[in-house]
Amino acid sequence: MCLVRALREDRTVLASMKFIQATLSVEYVAPVTDFIAEIYEESAYNRPILYMLSAGGDPNNTIDEFARKKKQMPAKVSMGEEQEKPALENIKAGFVTGQWTVLSNCHLSLEFMGQMEEVLNPKNIDVDPNFRLWITCEPH
Repeated sequence: MCLVRALREDRTVLASMKFIQATLSVEYVAPVTDFIAEIYEESAYNRPILYMLSAGGDPNNTIDEFARKKKQMPAKVSMGEEQEKPALENIKAGFVTGQWTVLSNCHLSLEFMGQMEEVLNPKNIDVDPNFRLWITCEPH
């Protein structure tokens, strides 16, 4: 492995995966698959579903496909500069209608994420039990 790293740094990951596969087994290099239906069953309107982003991984297609099965059309907000207000409006609208909300790239709005517990537990408001909040972010 050291020789591969020294001579062909671009091949280190591939060589490592082949080594792990040959030494341990295929299951150690197989991608982790989540069962979105099981995750959904464990969620609640005030308990968001969080996807940690990794290189080459994007859960938006999986969320969209599952939403179609549940007859949902999620509102999507790509977080960033000045997107806190649209995100909050979509969440509050979802409380009433039960529409899901997807907040992407939440690592760009950490202050807003700090308020999420208060946002998802409103006082004196009945929340539609079908509402779900999906959050994607990079590890931070």
